[in-house]
Amino acid sequence: MKRIFLILLSTVFAIAAITLVIIQISQMQESAKMSDNLFNISVNNSIDEVFTQLDQMKVEDYVSQKERYRVLQYQRIDNFNERMQDIIRNNSEIFYDEDRVQFGISTQDSAHRLPNAHLTDQEESIIAQYNTLLSARNRLMSNTNYSNEQYKNMVSNHSVDPTKLNFPLLDSLIREELIINGVDIEPTIGILETNKDTLYYCSNGSDSSKLRSTPYRYTFHANGIVANENLFLVLSFPSSPIILTSDANKYTVLSIFMIVLISALFVFSIRTIWTQRKLDEMKTDFISNMTHEIKTPIATIGLACEMLQDNSVNSDNETRSNFINIINDENRRMRVLIETILQSSKMANKNFSLTLREIDLNQEVMSALQSFQLMIRNKNGILETDLQPITSVLFADQLHISNMIHNLVDNAIKYSPDEPHIKVSTCQQGEWAILKVADNGIGISKENQKHIFEKFYRVHTGDLHDVKGFGIGLSYVSQVVALHKGRINVESEIGRGSTFIVQLPLA
Repeated sequence: MKRIFLILLSTVFAIAAITLVIIQISQMQESAKMSDNLFNISVNNSIDEVFTQLDQMKVEDYVSQKERYRVLQYQRIDNFNERMQDIIRNNSEIFYDEDRVQFGISTQDSAHRLPNAHLTDQEESIIAQYNTLLSARNRLMSNTNYSNEQYKNMVSNHSVDPTKLNFPLLDSLIREELIINGVDIEPTIGILETNKDTLYYCSNGSDSSKLRSTPYRYTFHANGIVANENLFLVLSFPSSPIILTSDANKYTVLSIFMIVLISALFVFSIRTIWTQRKLDEMKTDFISNMTHEIKTPIATIGLACEMLQDNSVNSDNETRSNFINIINDENRRMRVLIETILQSSKMANKNFSLTLREIDLNQEVMSALQSFQLMIRNKNGILETDLQPITSVLFADQLHISNMIHNLVDNAIKYSPDEPHIKVSTCQQGEWAILKVADNGIGISKENQKHIFEKFYRVHTGDLHDVKGFGIGLSYVSQVVALHKGRINVESEIGRGSTFIVQLPLA
């Protein structure tokens, strides 16, 4: 898959994902706005219904229990007055005849028959009935501390003292209506007089400050008459109205989750495709490099064999010996190449195991370096060693340790200039055997240092095209070190060479 196509695909998906997110956010905002409007309508409908129920009640039904008794007493007094007035109106020829009946200062006083007046027994009974009602009314007034003005305010004008309201009844009505209208959030309810900043009732004392600033404020108008324009029924809700649309919230959360999941899967797919593409490129480079690596020694061996078949060459022992040495070197080179590939392939198997035995690291280093003496000499280079004694026992796989050393030295020579200076050193640090391979080569950038131990990865050498290899040597070295439970690091600067440091645990 081409790089430009992957970039285009990623761009299109990113635009689509961003568009979906914008649409989802817009829908969430619209849903929240709609939810808020529905919530407000439900609350308003609930309060309207509460006031409708209050309108259908008598004053004594929505005041407190103590105040209800006073109101009933007032109503009985009012009833006595009305009956007395009815008697006077229905018998005006008696009560308004100043020669027959006498009152006190007003008609609310007792009525007395004048001494010389002539009244029938029925008329005497009517006057007695009036006085009986008056006496009963006066006794009731004395027991209730009756105030006509107070009574008028409460009963006639429906002006109820806020402190005398039946708050439990009011609270119950509001909560019931809210549930009926689909509002299942527990509110805080209060009665507030704004001009005095007085909160007469609060169902939850801790939320009193919220009640003073809540937008849910309704003029208290019992029986349809505004008794006090500064008296309000107020409600406060603990959470956002949007929770009413729980189903919508579930779908919103699910949509966001699916967008995130699809985005994650897309990113994972693109990374997998990108990694596969890079892996394919590295494999292609590996096959190409391996082909060239094998073709060169085969061609050299073929040419040397042709020369050995020449009679003139066979007669010259020195020349013949040189061609045989060339064949041996190229054969060794192919053998190491094939062995590295085979061993790296074996290590990929989960059942692979090492053959551990006691080895001498310094001896393995000297054995491996012998095969590089001629190569270093031909390049006018220097192969320096600093092998310090390692007193503790090192248990390791001899074959893989030898191949590891060979790969590190071969890699150092490859990436060094025409006259390489290679230094191989060993030492013991506590419970670790340390192997260092340093060169004066082209160095490795910080970015490449992150990938040099990956299979098939090759460091870009800029204008240097004559470096042979197929990107498997350092990966194999890393595998060997890991299987021995060791550690490998690299220290390098561009243009100043590299140092590979291997740490192997000692017994």
